[in-house]
Amino acid sequence: MAKSKECTICKHYGKEVEQTEVMDHTSIYDNMGNAVPIVLCREHSVDLFKKGQKKFLMSHYQILVDLVDSNEKRFLEVLEQTVKKNVDALY
Repeated sequence: MAKSKECTICKHYGKEVEQTEVMDHTSIYDNMGNAVPIVLCREHSVDLFKKGQKKFLMSHYQILVDLVDSNEKRFLEVLEQTVKKNVDALY
């Protein structure tokens, strides 16, 4: 199976990313400490590094609101768990 060359965040927002852009294959971690592999463009990779996982995921909670379909179930589970745990931080 070929690895995705599309940023997980950009894809969920419907944003096209240049095919020549270097993608970062990284991981976020679920509540049990299991790695969830994701692909990020340079902008989102830097954002994750600067903010840390919790703030990064919370800043993209809108993905859950606008979600229609996704093939990245584990990423969405971690995102949803983080938002549910920190819902007070949204307001």
